[in-house]
Amino acid sequence: MRVLLIEDDPVIAANVRDYLGALGMSVECAPDGAAGLDALRLRPPGIVVLDLNLPGIDGIDLCRRVRGSADGALPILMLTARDSLESKRVGFEAGADDYLVKPFVLDELALRIRALARRAGGRLGTVRAVGAMRMERDARRVTVADRPVRLTPRSFQLVELLMSDPDRVFSRGELEREIWGEHPPGSDALRALVAQTRRAFGEAAVDPIENLHGHGYRLRPPDAVA
Repeated sequence: MRVLLIEDDPVIAANVRDYLGALGMSVECAPDGAAGLDALRLRPPGIVVLDLNLPGIDGIDLCRRVRGSADGALPILMLTARDSLESKRVGFEAGADDYLVKPFVLDELALRIRALARRAGGRLGTVRAVGAMRMERDARRVTVADRPVRLTPRSFQLVELLMSDPDRVFSRGELEREIWGEHPPGSDALRALVAQTRRAFGEAAVDPIENLHGHGYRLRPPDAVA
């Protein structure tokens, strides 16, 4: 599970990152609203944990912006020291899915994150965007700067995997298992699929797949996909 924590208190951020990381979650921390928006655009998470009191763009404004974006279905858990009913009402009306008052117990935070992920179900990742690339999973559609990319089902599956964690290098074996199971059709199958997928993106004048020789494949930095 990929969690984006937008929190300006470095001690709280470090404690949450370390605790959730020990539970197997991937946590990225952003110290303010602007950095949080950048992280949302470049590395879409599965869940957002959002402090209400942030410098610059505050939590309420940021929550509303997320709800109005392509990632509007993302679960959002709001953190705040304000425990009044009115404060909670404002947070929920802005689009928060859950509300946790500081100080909080880390175990409760983890439980709420997991509960949000279960409730979100199929909403997570229905639409994903990395730089100028956008994937609509339900429609089986990929575009780059609004230009359609015609992908075969296998190529779509490859791009979907790479987009699920844009900064991550996926090993050859991992991609082969995800796409073909334990018995891929041949040693060159993945190489041929990557080449086929690159040709499809060539029609949109981009090459979003980076081959790190000896390591695997990942998406190119989003600013290179434009």
